[in-house]
Amino acid sequence: MQAEEPSGGNRMKGNLFNLTGQQAPVSGRVTDQAGVPLPGVTVIVKGTTTGTTTDLEGRYTLTVPENSTLVFSFIGYLSKEVVVGNQGRIDITLAENVSALDEVVVVGYGTVKKRDLTGSVASIKGEELTAFPVPDPIMALQGRASGVQISQNTGAPDGDYTIRIRGVNSILGNNSPLFIVDGIPFDSYALNSYDIESIEILKDASATAIYGSRGANGVILVTTKRGREGQANISYNFDYGLQSPIKKLELMDAQEWARFYNEYLVNAKILEEAPFSETEIAGMGKGTDWQDLMLQDAPISNHNLTFSGGSERMRYFVSASALLRDGMIENSSFDKYNVRSTLDFSPNRLVDVSLQMGYSSIDRMNQSNGGGHGGSSMFSALYSASPLFTPYDDNGDYKDLRSWFSWSSHEIRNPVMIANETSYRTVTNLSNVNASVSLKPLEGLSIKSTLGLQASDGRYDGYTTSRYIYQNNSASVNHQRAMSIVNENIANYKLAIGNTHNFDILGGFTYQQAVNKSIAASGNTFLSDVPLTNALGSAGTVNTPNTGYSKWALMSYLGRLNYSYKGKYLATASIRADGSSRYSPGQRWGYFPSGALAWNVSEEPFLKDAAALSELKLRTSFGQTGSTAIDPYSTQVLLRSGKTATGNGNYTYYAPGTTYPEPLKWETTTQWDIGFDLGFFNQRLEITADYYQKNTTDLLNTVFLPTSSGFTSTTRNIGRMNNRGVELTVAGRLVEKQDLQVKSSLNISRNKNEVVELANGDDILGATHTSFGAGSITIIREGEPLGAFYLYKDAGLDETGQLSYEDLNGDGKYTDVDDRYIAGSPYPDFTYGFNTDVTYKNWAVNVFLQGSYGNDVFNLSEMRNYSYSQGMNVERKVYHESWREGQDNSNANYPRIERVGPQKYSDRYLEDGSYLRLKNISLAYFIPIQNSLSWVKGLNVFVSAQNYLTLTKYTGVDPEVSSKGGDVNSGIDHFTYPNTKMVTFGAKVQF
Repeated sequence: MQAEEPSGGNRMKGNLFNLTGQQAPVSGRVTDQAGVPLPGVTVIVKGTTTGTTTDLEGRYTLTVPENSTLVFSFIGYLSKEVVVGNQGRIDITLAENVSALDEVVVVGYGTVKKRDLTGSVASIKGEELTAFPVPDPIMALQGRASGVQISQNTGAPDGDYTIRIRGVNSILGNNSPLFIVDGIPFDSYALNSYDIESIEILKDASATAIYGSRGANGVILVTTKRGREGQANISYNFDYGLQSPIKKLELMDAQEWARFYNEYLVNAKILEEAPFSETEIAGMGKGTDWQDLMLQDAPISNHNLTFSGGSERMRYFVSASALLRDGMIENSSFDKYNVRSTLDFSPNRLVDVSLQMGYSSIDRMNQSNGGGHGGSSMFSALYSASPLFTPYDDNGDYKDLRSWFSWSSHEIRNPVMIANETSYRTVTNLSNVNASVSLKPLEGLSIKSTLGLQASDGRYDGYTTSRYIYQNNSASVNHQRAMSIVNENIANYKLAIGNTHNFDILGGFTYQQAVNKSIAASGNTFLSDVPLTNALGSAGTVNTPNTGYSKWALMSYLGRLNYSYKGKYLATASIRADGSSRYSPGQRWGYFPSGALAWNVSEEPFLKDAAALSELKLRTSFGQTGSTAIDPYSTQVLLRSGKTATGNGNYTYYAPGTTYPEPLKWETTTQWDIGFDLGFFNQRLEITADYYQKNTTDLLNTVFLPTSSGFTSTTRNIGRMNNRGVELTVAGRLVEKQDLQVKSSLNISRNKNEVVELANGDDILGATHTSFGAGSITIIREGEPLGAFYLYKDAGLDETGQLSYEDLNGDGKYTDVDDRYIAGSPYPDFTYGFNTDVTYKNWAVNVFLQGSYGNDVFNLSEMRNYSYSQGMNVERKVYHESWREGQDNSNANYPRIERVGPQKYSDRYLEDGSYLRLKNISLAYFIPIQNSLSWVKGLNVFVSAQNYLTLTKYTGVDPEVSSKGGDVNSGIDHFTYPNTKMVTFGAKVQF
């Protein structure tokens, strides 16, 4: 007998044979009001622990006893109970819970409904992080949140990247945000993307001040997945991809190279006649393509297996994963293995116990031999070696490229030999345990105590074999161990007085201690390569070993008050006191307060008739955060050891170090933020905007001292820095039909950095470079952004076809100070991301664009194209665009093909680094599951492509590059591991 269709959108069909005392299957599909399938809906037999969750198509199957009632529940939707009766199929439509559209957002030491949020917080769901495989889950955030700039420094397999939230705040300190995983400071790269439930990014002081001295650079909160009540779930996810160079440079082939150097050697008067005849040139062919030889397509695979489930009292989540990424260069790779488990136990309504354990093994093989000039490094040789050269001689031995021609570079290395005969391997084992006990002795009161332990054991092994023709075989080992212990004790009391006043009061005490130990040893000239790094004592020359030790502790008290009046007027106030062992007595404690106000205007009576407006919230915040910025023992006089020859031997001595310790204060960042949240049509369209201003005072930096003081330098609080910017996020569910859904989001951010004050107003030059030129490329100067490009001004080619420069001070000389100017900045005018998801029936398409506009890149590698004197290969355009006598040179971009004098770091090599990138495009298909495969809950397959289209004016390999790392010397491209593009395919299965 078929039941009548009940109200509320339920459709119950089919027959269920009621056999007294027996069980029978019930199946169906759960959708929302637009007919869109809802995966992950919990379906439980009321009053029992029997249950399941819907698959990717919203389908479920469950065996139930007679006279059962099914309970359907899902976050953001109204729960529904249905009496099974004699129904064999029950299709359910869940209605959105309007009051729950403000989903729960994780904040520091707690959670809050989005509707009640007063700070600036961006939330990213875990499924967005698994769109394509990345070495570190944080890399998947690129372009997905306003105010967050993530840049990949190089294309190395381990994913060398930089993340900055609302700019940079420190010269000496680390500008990376604080990473908190399930409430405990933790290394994000040890995580597996599939284990993450959500990521919250805390940006303004109201959100970050609760983390005090570590909150100035923003805070990233990672919440991992946990088990849920119901039937056991098993899922397996698999990705496989193939990586290739994102771009190859158009270099000259052998024939072009020979003609080029025929012209050069005669013009430069090195040879009277061209060395290569046309007959010889015709027989050269294309020659060796060193890029094709060195940059091989490389596989990447990702495997993830999870088990989850539980009962009302006990819930579990267990996962295992493996990420295997080969590099395009030989002997480069990144392999990561993870095992993670979470157990939640609730013996009664008063007590909750949680235990999380994780283990990660990370195996890195690096080939980062970059930089240099004249082919002196692997990557510079890759782009500079002549196509006439070959890596091997007639006997199969490595060819010494330095001796090929008398006039060719005496620095150039054989890049194939470097890749094959050197290895740099780091194996790191990370273990972590996070245990907590929560008590709820009174209504609204919870007390939670957490103990977290993270242990790291890493060993670096570097070896150069005896086949390496430029030096003796050598070995080095560096072993590091680190242990961090965190204890947090947090009390939280929530009090509601009628429907008018709501209080959320939090207080706590935390303590963290970290110990780091290291030992390093090395040697060279071994009799055999067989032992590799495992017999350092057999070295002909054993270098002096070195050991290290450091320990620091941080003690904190914190408190926060959230207040809501009728859900309209919101206020938050917090304070944290941090005491650090790194600072001098009397300066160890820092205090970091914050406050925020918000007004839910849409809750006012005068807007109740605005049916299209579902949310309008105005908010503002003000507060202070800090940055430690110094290493342990920086405020103490350290003794250094040495050896001195006295009498009949060498004796060890101890003497004061060369750095004078001074009393130091915390770097303090004061931030003000104002913003609004807009929602229309029941949140189908959401707009969030913020304006902020950050002022960092008491900047720490190194100051050089006169030698007469007995010291060479000291660290002082010397200056101020400012960041200000605007952020905008727009998200919309554009189409919501039963067979077609379209949703899109756009975020755009602008940040302007300025150094406001330095000690005595003196400039601080960036690192000194010696490749192709000499001197610094960047500068720290008052009124300019940190690490601005400080360059000579190019004046084009003179009447003889040589490089020339402008004499800015008019004294007829080119001086390092007076004839350079601020030519640009590595920081973009704005960054942006655009994401669109289209679902049609069982098909799903995702298009993700990401980009940067207005940033400059100093293309130090481009200077190779101007260094003709060493027989290096250059790009094909140089030969065709060079200055020549007797031709129209109005469009000539390169000097006359002859000796080029000393080059200067000028704006000729400064390029626009703006780009728009197709970060990801994917196509997925959800395979319908037949009844005969009821043990399979969901199956989908997909194919995707990453980085396959980049629109840019940059002439180098890739505009997203920062070879030197750091913030003072960022935006420099200097012969580095190239970025990759990738095609992946995979499958996701739920059981």
